[in-house]
Amino acid sequence: MRWLRRISFGQHMLIDLKILANIIEASQISNDEIVCEAGTGNGILTHELCKQAKSVISFELDNLLFSNARKNLFYLSNLNLVNADLFKRYNVDFNVFVSNLPYSKSKDAFYWLPFQRFNRAIIMVQKEFADKLEAAPGEKNYRAISVITQHCFNIQSLFNVDRKAFYPVPTVESVVIRLVPNGSRITRQTIKNVNFMFSQRNKKASSIAKKFGNKFEFGDTRIDKINTKELIKLAESIEFKVCG
Repeated sequence: MRWLRRISFGQHMLIDLKILANIIEASQISNDEIVCEAGTGNGILTHELCKQAKSVISFELDNLLFSNARKNLFYLSNLNLVNADLFKRYNVDFNVFVSNLPYSKSKDAFYWLPFQRFNRAIIMVQKEFADKLEAAPGEKNYRAISVITQHCFNIQSLFNVDRKAFYPVPTVESVVIRLVPNGSRITRQTIKNVNFMFSQRNKKASSIAKKFGNKFEFGDTRIDKINTKELIKLAESIEFKVCG
């Protein structure tokens, strides 16, 4: 029953040691860096991160998984295990973010990361979700999360991960990506506004801009065909009182 519940939340444990080694290699962690991990899970990735980093802070929300990890990884002196939802914390100090994200937490992670200060992130996500992150204007996967992520980060797909690399075996393929902050900042209100605009994705961008008293001219182009830079500019111009 516990496994069934975890599957429903997209929690599938990495068991492929080759993929594990590839993630560690891609992370390029030095012994003076602090690593933050979302989802300790079975601890297989956590253990390897501790070998590379100065210290690791690993968050696990599931009480049973946390208890097991604490028993199995107690000997790692540079590990700080936390039984909490990382994406509700905004005071975590780290250099590198590494995670085999539960599918249900993917969007939470990408709304949390823009407000953190770090050097790079190596993240395993559902391939369909990765396609949304990298989608261009006009493509069917172009969403609010595409705009927000592309505004804040440089994104690179590193390698695909077969379903058999996990237990239980998921129904979808995964991909490991690298994020590097590009220096662009964003506010929570701008994120809300981008999401609002994409709820109107089939409408003309000019009509939405006009509705809010803005002078942006996009002709007959719909919201989902406008590039990231212009959409962020429009989102930043929308007053809090309109869609806050």
